[in-house]
Amino acid sequence: MRWIILFLIFGSFSFAKIDYSKRADVRAFVAKVSKEYGYSQKYLLNLFAKVKHQQKTLLRYQGRYKVGNTDYSWSRYKSKIILDPNSILLGKQFMAKNRKWLKIASRRFKVSPEIITAFIRVESKFGMYGNEYPVWDSLVTLAFNPNRKQKFFKSELKKLLLLAKKEHLDVLKLRGSFAGAMGCVQQMPSIQLKYGIDLDGDGRANPNSMPDCIGSIANFLHKHGWRNYLPTIIKANHTGNGFLKLRSSYKSRYSLETLKKFGIKPASKFYGKKAYFIRMKYKNSWDLYLGDRNYRIITLYNASKRYAVTIALYAKLMKKR
Repeated sequence: MRWIILFLIFGSFSFAKIDYSKRADVRAFVAKVSKEYGYSQKYLLNLFAKVKHQQKTLLRYQGRYKVGNTDYSWSRYKSKIILDPNSILLGKQFMAKNRKWLKIASRRFKVSPEIITAFIRVESKFGMYGNEYPVWDSLVTLAFNPNRKQKFFKSELKKLLLLAKKEHLDVLKLRGSFAGAMGCVQQMPSIQLKYGIDLDGDGRANPNSMPDCIGSIANFLHKHGWRNYLPTIIKANHTGNGFLKLRSSYKSRYSLETLKKFGIKPASKFYGKKAYFIRMKYKNSWDLYLGDRNYRIITLYNASKRYAVTIALYAKLMKKR
């Protein structure tokens, strides 16, 4: 009975309607954005009055939300999610359907069609996912309620309004992830502003346009120095258990000589004297890889070694089609 009472008290509070347009901190934000970007304060306050508070999204950043966690193990990524046969087939179909735009982006930005395809597969399963939440509601909720990344989300909310003005977008119609990432490559407003391009020539860089998504991720990789001739990752062999003593984060980098001292050697030709050391548990064994500068570029998009290795391996499988 006690938990029912608590639910009724706190549950009803959590989902109570909040009129953000009447809050002093929101009005101060509106005044600032109006002055900087030339928006009408009346127009902005009307947008804030329409916000539907996203309590479940907020809980994700207050350390209490556990359901729907997407931080899967490497074994699950490798065997059941991204690198399974059905996923590879989807990638081949996507490349055939979007051959024109992949070719244009590849030539313009000197980035392979396969690596572009891999990003779109991992980020949104080729646009099937990543549009479940209203971006405006999510970012306002996260920007104006205490959470561990509140400052970041307030900055992204501001960038969203700038993006909307620049590209003539209706913020109330934009949909994305629970954190406000938009489109088939799941870009936050600041990233879309910096790297978004109009590949299809319709006059705006649209995060929900597949050609523009293809161009945007290619532009991101190009501007960070992507090199098609590099392998991104190669397998590594080991002798003994010394490899377990080395730190392996997404940015752990060692000389090949140091790696050799811990029993780690590249399984094929590695170009360079230093490599990012990647160690991930797979069932009852370990998968070891060495990464080059391309690997590091992928982690600039998402700071995760599992993410980077998954994209690199998926791209290689696309080349074998």
